[in-house]
Amino acid sequence: MAVVSPVAIAAGFAKGAYDASTDNGAFSEGFNAAAGPIMKEAKKFGAEHSAIITRGVLTGAAGALGARIVNVGLKRLIS
Repeated sequence: MAVVSPVAIAAGFAKGAYDASTDNGAFSEGFNAAAGPIMKEAKKFGAEHSAIITRGVLTGAAGALGARIVNVGLKRLIS
C-alpha cells in the first residue's frame, strides 16, 4: 500500500478543480454524459408545462398577497 502525501492530494484536487472549471478532462466528459439526458428532459417538460407552472406561481403569489392584505387589515381593526 502506497502512502499518499498531502502534496499529492492537493495537486490532484487542484487539477480536478481546474478541469471542472474549464470544461476539460474526465470530469467534463462524465458530467456531460450524465447531465445531457436530464437537461433534455427538463427542457421538454418546461416546454410542455410552462403555462401550468406560470399559472401556479402567479396563483400562489396572489394568494400570499391576499393573505398579507387580510392579515394587515385585521391587525388594524383589532388595534
